[in-house]
Amino acid sequence: MITRGEQWGVPTKRTLDDVVITGDYELATSSNNHRLIVRTGDIAHSLGDPVSPEVGASCIEVPIDALQVCISMRDGSSMSLLASSHVMIGRWLHGRLVCINNAGFVGSKNVSPRAHPNDGFFDVMTLQPSMGLQQRVRARHKSTLGTHTPHPLLETTRSRSVEYSSVSRSEVLRVDGRRIASWSAVQVEIVPDYWRLLV
Repeated sequence: MITRGEQWGVPTKRTLDDVVITGDYELATSSNNHRLIVRTGDIAHSLGDPVSPEVGASCIEVPIDALQVCISMRDGSSMSLLASSHVMIGRWLHGRLVCINNAGFVGSKNVSPRAHPNDGFFDVMTLQPSMGLQQRVRARHKSTLGTHTPHPLLETTRSRSVEYSSVSRSEVLRVDGRRIASWSAVQVEIVPDYWRLLV
């Protein structure tokens, strides 16, 4: 886990055993037994979209946290999975929006500009349902640069564990961009230092 004032990661060299993957979902479903090189996605973007090192080249090995996601379904079943980047409840333009974010970016939007993928916390941005449409459009636009906060109807917090219940059957839940249908509740916990990435 990153510590204030200390260098993050350790110098190393890429080997033939290191695995190249594409995107946040593939990272979330990858074993933590190997060092990984992430080519695209929110995690890669939060790391500055680094160029993949060649075999034998010098690089930095950095640990990153994972999100453990437990979802209760409306039929009484449940599922558990890992997320690398984010868990998002709702939509930008109506109702509530909750973004539980490990790395800051969700696509082109810098939703949580102070987030770090290895600080032992995730950032939570909550857009209140009472925010009007015009303000929502403006906030969504400003989030591209991460300037949508502070705002009196946008709350940002940091946590290691949160739980939310669905407020309607139509409320959308996405985990690393993948939609989960028929959900009733979701719990998210941080898993520190889960993966090792090369940058």
